[in-house]
Amino acid sequence: MGRGCRCRRVVGLAVTILVAPAPGGREASSQELSRVRLSRPGEAAAVSAALRGAMNRIDRQECGRILADFADDHGRKLQENLESLGLSGPEYLAVLLFRDGDPRHCAHGRRLAFTTPGSRVIFVCSLLAETQRNDNVLAEAMVIHEALHTLGLSEDPPSSQEITRRVLARCGS
Repeated sequence: MGRGCRCRRVVGLAVTILVAPAPGGREASSQELSRVRLSRPGEAAAVSAALRGAMNRIDRQECGRILADFADDHGRKLQENLESLGLSGPEYLAVLLFRDGDPRHCAHGRRLAFTTPGSRVIFVCSLLAETQRNDNVLAEAMVIHEALHTLGLSEDPPSSQEITRRVLARCGS
């Protein structure tokens, strides 16, 4: 953070992120912070749309409560992990990095995306873009599902299906 930079430091679970103000000194919007880096433009556009939808959903009070429904392996609520970063739900989604998933991992079953608990990278399978075009609610729920993992949620238990079911119950309408 050099002189004259009015950046704010956000210390994450695994990384430190600098969130710089947008031009004119205003806070950067969530859309300006998003980082979808997929090799196929059509898939990148679909995942960007799913991300925008997920950002809108997580900003709603009922959907935002999903963060208090789950805890990390240390028993800490995901809401607490998010609060420690000093970001809102939409701002947090905006700092995640979306990358192409390894075809070997995407080929198994009907996987849409995957990540490792605590990572800030979500790996995207082609099926997520297809899902966005056919069922945007499910695609947006899957972005939120993966974001829960980035905040420290492990799987089994709860199962992947249970996580998605609970995200849809809070965020699907």
